[in-house]
Amino acid sequence: MTRSTAMVGVNRNATQQMHASGASPSHYCEEREIWDAKSLGEWLAGVGVLEARPLWFEYQHEPLEVPASLVRDLQRDGVVGILPGLEYAVEGAAHLALAMGLPGAGVQAARALRNKSLLREATSSYDWGSVAYRLVTSREELSDFLAHQVDSAIVKPIDRQGSLGVARVDRHSDGPALWDDILSAFEKNQTITGWSGQSRALVEELLVGDECSVEALVSDGSVQWVNLTAKHVLDGRHRVEIGHEIVAVEDWCLPVMQELASAIGFEFGLLHAEFMRTAQGPRLIECAGRPPGDQILNLIEHAWGFSPTAAWSAIMCGDSFAFPTRARGRASVAFIYADVDGEIVSDVDASLLSPEYVSSYTGARGDIVHRPRSSWDRLGFVVSAEALGARGLYDDARERADRLRPRVESGMLD
Repeated sequence: MTRSTAMVGVNRNATQQMHASGASPSHYCEEREIWDAKSLGEWLAGVGVLEARPLWFEYQHEPLEVPASLVRDLQRDGVVGILPGLEYAVEGAAHLALAMGLPGAGVQAARALRNKSLLREATSSYDWGSVAYRLVTSREELSDFLAHQVDSAIVKPIDRQGSLGVARVDRHSDGPALWDDILSAFEKNQTITGWSGQSRALVEELLVGDECSVEALVSDGSVQWVNLTAKHVLDGRHRVEIGHEIVAVEDWCLPVMQELASAIGFEFGLLHAEFMRTAQGPRLIECAGRPPGDQILNLIEHAWGFSPTAAWSAIMCGDSFAFPTRARGRASVAFIYADVDGEIVSDVDASLLSPEYVSSYTGARGDIVHRPRSSWDRLGFVVSAEALGARGLYDDARERADRLRPRVESGMLD
């Protein structure tokens, strides 16, 4: 039986997957500015979501308040599950669930998931969380840290997503310029006008190894299911992810995710945690309390044979879900990106697109593009999955994606 749910912050990928599985939210709680900027009403109608009701919720405003009128509207309409769709809506969704007496992440856990410094504090006593870090709050503190640095480190704002503001640094880095880059890293149409990100950053030890993520569904504090996604990352100052592949779950995944959920007091929901598999074992990079992006939801569905968003919806309504014990096939995605900053001077050759691959390309001749500094600089993707008739291997998707890479002339920039 489909139950009435409300998604806080419209997640397009999750919305499409839930619609296909028959578990569409009945309500979308969104900032009015974000709704209009993304033309979400038109987009929802275009993908066939016609009966969902929009409700305005200022979840990015400070101080965060849950209007009594919003609670009354949702209760009157029989909503029994609150789904945090976007990164910047995680705390708002937790507060709304609490106000309605419904399953949620928990306000304390949501706050830790939205603040990388709090997450480090909560997990530093575990082997997988033992990563050296320092919280810096000014240009001067960052410059002082860099002046005493021997090895390279990673610096990142405490409250962004998609690798925004994340950079590899050393003692020769320009602290003031770097600080300005960190704090100016905002996402168009993801945050409201005047959104005040926290003026703080973490400087962390540079972890060496293979990057991965673990996706976990949690009910009443207990991890019910985990997935392991191998990541492929650009080398250089900006370590942007350029591909993902669903791989066999390793023995450490479930116990580590259970410890993580317990450490932050996470109760109900979907966790997307990034790790580095180092020579000393897995080390936590960061963790989100909302659906993963980058086609990972679709890869999971192709590889495991069930909709992770339908399972997520069931859990957020307090229901159980029967999970498969292992993936049944391979699935991967490779992202299309420009090698250099410049202007696109070529069009995509449609003959390179194959029906057994899911491909998307957003670039166009004349566009000014950049070698990726964050996930938002990527230009498209190619999905390869055994369930779609392809091989499902990352190398296969990478080869196809590289064929679609545009020709860029850097000399055409002013």
